[in-house]
Amino acid sequence: MFYGCNVVNEGLKVKLYPDKVMKDKFNQSLGNARFVWNNLLTEYQKTFELFKQHGYTKLKCNQTTFNTMLTMLKKQYPFLYKSESSSLQQVYRDLLHAFNGFFKKNSNYPKFKSKKNPKNGFRIQNNKNIKITSNTIVLPK
Repeated sequence: MFYGCNVVNEGLKVKLYPDKVMKDKFNQSLGNARFVWNNLLTEYQKTFELFKQHGYTKLKCNQTTFNTMLTMLKKQYPFLYKSESSSLQQVYRDLLHAFNGFFKKNSNYPKFKSKKNPKNGFRIQNNKNIKITSNTIVLPK
């Protein structure tokens, strides 16, 4: 007899003490995430203005469009390949979420990210590529 199912979302928050090489890789990933966010936001604004000039006032964002834009950005800027691909994909998912909130009048228009903002971060999706042992964590790339 089936009584139900419990869904558990697990997360792990840890304090890391990275060496210089790891700090450089983290900074690269942070910078790439910020770069992708700002570029996708700029491209959306340019496209919206183009649509507006031709009388269209609504331009919906979708995951396929942002994924294609990310692929184009990677071809144009090879340094983006130094970041984990899932973390860059998460950037456009977050931007899509921000736009959906804006269109539903639940939040403000998405803002550009700045280096000066102390709250910056990136997420890595765990596709069984993160290894945790007693005193080390191995992250992809």
